[in-house]
This record gives sequence, C-alpha cells and structure tokens, in this order.
Amino acid sequence: MLRIFCSTYYCSIDNRSPAFHEALKYTPLADTLRAQGYEVQIQALIVGALGSWDPYNEPVLRACRVGRRYTRLMRQLMVSDTIRWSRDIYTERITGHCQYQAE
Repeated sequence: MLRIFCSTYYCSIDNRSPAFHEALKYTPLADTLRAQGYEVQIQALIVGALGSWDPYNEPVLRACRVGRRYTRLMRQLMVSDTIRWSRDIYTERITGHCQYQAE
C-alpha cells in the first residue's frame, strides 16, 4: 500500500490546537486519495512564535522517515526561520519599515 503524509507547518502564538484545525483543511484531499487506495496521514508541524519546538513534531518526522541527523538540522532551521520572521514582523510593526526585500 502506498502511503502519503500530508503535513502543514504552523507558527503557534498561544497554543497548538489551532494547528490541528488548520491541518483539517486537507481532509477532502485525504478522502480522495484514500478512495484511490492510498494510506493517508495528516499531521501538523508546530513551532512557537518565539522558537519553541513542539515535542509532538518528533513522531511526525519519524513517521515521515526523516533521519535523526536531518531531524536535528530541520529543527534548527525551522526554529531559526521562525524567530527571524517573528522579529522582522515585530520590528516592522514598531518602526513602520519593511525589514526584508522581496526577491
């Protein structure tokens, strides 16, 4: 049986429950794929706005067969990008100046 993992990334401000509701938007796609014979899992990868890593991300990455070494790198990159963008958004709100350039 072919397996499909549908994951969504969510930057949580207060709690992680909205991330699971966000992931539910993929339910119609999952139902369509299941009807075609696929095994489908819908998961959420959650990082806090200040860079906290949700421990429930680890089982999601294991289910996707991401190795330990790459999981560690992925965690560092996701947390780093989240902190950078949170800082940019905050600074832009305070100063009124865009902090990044569109490429």
